[in-house]
Amino acid sequence: DPGLVAAPCRNGPTGQRIVQLLHGRAGVLPPSVRVQVRTGPLCAADWQYTVLEVTGHEELQVVTRGRPTAPELVTAGTDVCTIEVRATGPTGIRTLACDAGPVVGPGA
Repeated sequence: DPGLVAAPCRNGPTGQRIVQLLHGRAGVLPPSVRVQVRTGPLCAADWQYTVLEVTGHEELQVVTRGRPTAPELVTAGTDVCTIEVRATGPTGIRTLACDAGPVVGPGA
C-alpha cells in the first residue's frame, strides 16, 4: 500500500513547489519571509508532508495533497493533526502529522 509509509517524493512536488504554494495563492506566508525546507516533501499515496524553517518564526509543518505539479494545501502550522488529516489522510502522513511529534534535524 503506497499510503502506509511516507517516503521522499520520487515524482514531486519539490520543496520549492511547496514554498511557492505557501507564498502564492494559499497566502500562508508573505513573500518577504525567508523559508528553507528542513524535511521533505515526504509522500504517502497522493499526500505530502513538509517541514519548513521560517526565519524569525517557529518551524512550519505543511500537509498537501494532489498532483505533484499542482499540490493543494490541506493545512499548515505548528500542529497539523487536523480532523481532515486524521480522518482521510493516509497512514504515513497521519503518523508524521499526529504521532511523530516535532521533527528533529541533524545536530539537534
